Order: sequence, then structure tokens, then C-alpha cells
Amino acid sequence: MRRYLQLLLVILFPYSVVAALICIYKGYFMETIFHNDIFCGLLYLLIFYAAALVCSVATFIIGLVKKWNPQELLHINMVIKLIHIPAYILIFIIGLVCLLTIFTFAISIVLMILDSMTIFLSGLIGLGGIIRSYSENKLSKKAAVMHGILQFVFCADVISSIIVYRKVKIAKQNYENKQCLHLN
Repeated sequence: MRRYLQLLLVILFPYSVVAALICIYKGYFMETIFHNDIFCGLLYLLIFYAAALVCSVATFIIGLVKKWNPQELLHINMVIKLIHIPAYILIFIIGLVCLLTIFTFAISIVLMILDSMTIFLSGLIGLGGIIRSYSENKLSKKAAVMHGILQFVFCADVISSIIVYRKVKIAKQNYENKQCLHLN
């Protein structure tokens, strides 16, 4: 589990968006942290995203090259996606409120883009686990393609991550049970 410590940035990215939104709407925080410059806040988010993206891509590549356990990759992916749910809800509510006036409409679009960026971060980890599961014959090609695509679809990614984790876990248990029967 220690090798997944690098994914802390992936876990925290949507919460940094929420923190930036709080800073924007609270004058004191905006002045103290971003010096009343919204572009400073966006730069902060982009730098944070770049660091999280490096960690996510590194996990994807290393997971495939070093042949990490697919069940572990899918489990951490599922946990990350479940941890992101409260941040998504807050961002969604703020985005809806921003849709009420023409002056804040652009904020809703930016929030939608930031949500998509977050889905991409966790989707890479899920895709790595799915590819590893397919290569170990724990998922069929059809299921691997379907779940691989769903890892990048809003809301469906959470459901898919839970389903694919359960499938791989059951496939592993079935394989272990067959091995025990052959030994007896």
C-alpha cells in the first residue's frame, strides 16, 4: 500500500478545487492566499493538477510494467473514486448556483472542466487495473473495453469501478478455489 502514497495528490485534487472556491467566495481567504488575483488561484490549480497527473500517469505505467496486482490497483481506484464523491457534490452544487446568473455562467463551465480533469486522473488508475486484469484473464475483452471506457464517464466511473473490482475479486477467488480442488 506504500507504493500508492504518490496518489495522495490525485485524491486531494478535487478538494483543492473546493478550497479554491471557498477562497473565492470568502474575501479574507482570497486576499490572504491569492492576493485578490483569480488567475493566481487558477495557476495554483493547474500546478496541482500537473503534479497529480504525473503521479497518476506514473502509477499507470509502473503498474503495467511491473505487473502490479490488478485487484490492488482496482481497489485503490475504487477508494479514490468514492473519496471524490463529496467534492463532486460540492462542486456540482456551486456550479448549479453559478448557472443562475449570466455573470457566473463561466464559473460553471470551468468547474465542469475541472471535474473532467479529475475523472481523467482516477480513470488512468482504473484503466491500468483493467488492462492488468485482462492480461491475467480475469476480465473478458468485452468487459475490459466497456469498463475501460466507463472509467472516464462522469458518475458511471464510480459504479464501474465497484463492479470491475468485484468481478476481479470473484475471479481471483474462483481461481484459488480451483487450485485447491486440483491439489486435493
